[in-house]
Amino acid sequence: MRKEAYQYFSVKVQQMAARLEFETLSDMCRFTDTNHIDQVFILHDENPSEDYFAVYHNTCLLLHKTEGFKTLENFVSAKEKGFPNSTVYYDSIELGYTKYDDYMLVKESGISDLATFEIIKKKGFIAGFISFRELEKIEPKPFTINIPINNPFDLYTYAKQHHFEDCPKLLESLAKGFLDSNLFAAAKELGFPTHSDFIEGGKRGFRIYSDLKTANELGIRDGQDFMKFNDLEVVQQGNLSHDQRVLLVVLSKIEQGKKISLNKLNAILESNIEEYRYEDTMQIPRWFTKSILTVTALSEFLQKSAFVKRYGTYYGDGEFFEINKMQDRSVVLDASNVAHNSHGRIDKKVYAQNLVLMVEFLKEKGFSDIILIADASLRHKIEDLPVLEKVKKMCTYIESPRETTADVFILQYVKRNHCLMVSNDNFREWKIQDPWAAENVDFYRLSFIIKGSEVLMPDLK
Repeated sequence: MRKEAYQYFSVKVQQMAARLEFETLSDMCRFTDTNHIDQVFILHDENPSEDYFAVYHNTCLLLHKTEGFKTLENFVSAKEKGFPNSTVYYDSIELGYTKYDDYMLVKESGISDLATFEIIKKKGFIAGFISFRELEKIEPKPFTINIPINNPFDLYTYAKQHHFEDCPKLLESLAKGFLDSNLFAAAKELGFPTHSDFIEGGKRGFRIYSDLKTANELGIRDGQDFMKFNDLEVVQQGNLSHDQRVLLVVLSKIEQGKKISLNKLNAILESNIEEYRYEDTMQIPRWFTKSILTVTALSEFLQKSAFVKRYGTYYGDGEFFEINKMQDRSVVLDASNVAHNSHGRIDKKVYAQNLVLMVEFLKEKGFSDIILIADASLRHKIEDLPVLEKVKKMCTYIESPRETTADVFILQYVKRNHCLMVSNDNFREWKIQDPWAAENVDFYRLSFIIKGSEVLMPDLK
């Protein structure tokens, strides 16, 4: 298209001997460009459809019907932007749309105003509609939308109804099988890569994808099965089979000082292993590993394992196991709970001296492995802060990270080591969340009273 605009002159039709008509308006435009003609006549007729564009060149009048275009520039613009005729072109311009595809979208979808169209375009639905069609062709199809999506406006309407901000976010969600933005965001936060994974996790009782992935790799059937697996995985340290871990739990719950025969211990172990069997199939889970397959294997493990010695001593000659006294076991203190519990005080303040009294009491009773676990906020609440430094020198003192309650680490420590725990907290909320806590916390927990400088602990024999 020429850089300079044409100059137009309106004239009436006259008869001329030399009168030629171009086959197309495109030919006429190409001729004017080639011959650098910039003056164009518009020949008016009584019937507007018979109007002509004309140029005068070498005593010859060259012309072509206007086809409804007001200028040759309009014709060139319409052609470049895909408009089929002048009627559609001028209707589009009047509505504010400069491209034929945009105009057709508006006409076909019923978009009522230019502002809505600009929003659709800005948010990527016009360009993204092609990608949407490609997604629909994938087999197996990752999603099913039960309403017709025939154009970008339909796609925009669907996205708006399902809370998607723009087309890229919608396409990302649909590619992974999610039809709703809120559901996609929730699943994404929990690590689920696809909708099918998210649904599978929900059906099988897995809240996060990493747990589902681990379960699939290990042959863990469902969420309840996974809890049992995890409860055993945290028992002690080292490369222990699952039946060995069950045995350690059994030993931790036998009354102190009690002697138990090898055969009876083996029967108790087998009974506890039976609890892991699926009720419907009566099968032991595939993930459950066993190494104590005979009474002889049990005897060897009791003699050689360093973990066993934490709970007692096996006498091979007599084939019996004697449980250690309570004082031979580790004990973890709920430091925040102990510091808060001063019986008889009316000020309800927090004192590190309570921790000193408790540690001294436990040491007098024969405990040597004492661990305190405290909330990070405890040191900001204590009235006698200098005394806290004394506590740290008396035993192992662990402070939880600021964003995590100490309860998490206390329960994890007890679950891992099956040690004793000193706390007046009944851990009600944790029992609701964690079946292990509901079943075991009260067994390992020692309650107490601190009255003045005296510690009372009725559960401690």
